[in-house]
Amino acid sequence: MEHKGYGLAFLAGVTWGTLGIISYYLGKTGVGPFEIAFLRLLFAFLSMFIFYLITDREKLKVKKEEVKHSLLIGIITQGTMSLAIYKCISMTSTTVGVMMVCLGPLFTAILSRIFFKEKITLFKGLALTLAFYGAFLVVTGGDASALKANGIGLLIGLVSALAYGFFPILTKRIPEKCNLTGILMYSFLVGAIYVFSMVDIKILLEAFSLKMVVISVILGLIPTVLSCTFYSLALKYTTPTKAGIMSLVELPTAAIIGHFFLSEYLFVVNVIGIIVLLLGTVVSKVELPKKKNILVTGNLN
Repeated sequence: MEHKGYGLAFLAGVTWGTLGIISYYLGKTGVGPFEIAFLRLLFAFLSMFIFYLITDREKLKVKKEEVKHSLLIGIITQGTMSLAIYKCISMTSTTVGVMMVCLGPLFTAILSRIFFKEKITLFKGLALTLAFYGAFLVVTGGDASALKANGIGLLIGLVSALAYGFFPILTKRIPEKCNLTGILMYSFLVGAIYVFSMVDIKILLEAFSLKMVVISVILGLIPTVLSCTFYSLALKYTTPTKAGIMSLVELPTAAIIGHFFLSEYLFVVNVIGIIVLLLGTVVSKVELPKKKNILVTGNLN
């Protein structure tokens, strides 16, 4: 069943990898980064709400004990991560912002150790190392100078990574009997309300158009609803650390999309980075065979 978890985490990474190109085209309508963050969460909620209003209204109902999960996920992983990552990018660069988010699985590994007593094995450590080095090559092309930034910007970037790393932890702690779909749906609403404090209403009104709405719907559905749903389901079958490492396929996905649609050319070093990162995701699946206790009985002469 763990292979099912890997597959779902892979799909989460692939769908999340479309975030950049969709956000790029949404930005072309005239909205800024904070407005994009708000529209992404708002339309993620609206898409789910309308869909289940028509198909299964039971999904819209959440119990009192489930509300706290929506609040925690919405404020910490949806709202805080969105604000922190876009603030980091505005203070530093897109490269630094992307690399900071890539540290999310590291925080997930640490938090998993604290909350779930999950051991960081040799292969998990090697997988994390390969995945991060591959991500570094994909994003920077091996040039460390691309990561130069001010201290405050880096600190805010770390906040975004920590918030991202908390998502699988908070999701894993949701009891199986709970309405996971409803919890995720309302977490988008909580995140949207939280992010709204940074939105420029004037910019939203000036940019409002059918094109903006259509792209916002796509942004809310593919890299938001689908990615979070796949990621949440993956945690039913595998550990947060392994799911986090596997979801890093978002970077190769984004790089390949950028190459074909945004003229962001992939060089040899970038391709090597993709291979190293994918190797890291493969290594994360390796486990040493558990020692079996064999009882040997016999007569001693």
